[in-house]
Amino acid sequence: MKARLLAAALAAALALGCAQAPFVPDGQAYELSLPDLDGQPASLWSYRGKVVFLTFFATWCLPCLGEIPLLDELQKRRGAEGLQVVAVGLDRERELVLRPFRDYYKVSYPILVGGERFADPGLPFAPIHTLPTTFVISREGKVLARWEGPMPRAELDQVAGLALKAE
Repeated sequence: MKARLLAAALAAALALGCAQAPFVPDGQAYELSLPDLDGQPASLWSYRGKVVFLTFFATWCLPCLGEIPLLDELQKRRGAEGLQVVAVGLDRERELVLRPFRDYYKVSYPILVGGERFADPGLPFAPIHTLPTTFVISREGKVLARWEGPMPRAELDQVAGLALKAE
């Protein structure tokens, strides 16, 4: 019941602030294991117990560039409450461009290497057609929301607050 109430609250928050951000809850839990920028495997399940903002982006995506500092600020401000931002870079050149990108923008959250394969609908969270695309994942690992396109600071904070309060 609480999950349904949270879904309705998140839907209202998204509808008020971001018309291009459809709310698509599916309540499913997905495993996602990708290499980090050092080539080490990283699993989404390692963040269980935290609210995860999983964002798919590319270094050439201008709306993504605008959202990076907002997500970084959100991570720094709400991380102690149990929020974790995790990015998946979809650049063809993979870590060759993602590593210098992370360093240049001083990104404080993990960036995983996804490459171009997230156009395949058989993969978890796929297909990704719009960048950025962000999923909100509950502490139990279930997808609470998905939005496409950048989200303004106020809506990011509102959605984070609602997701963090859900138990």
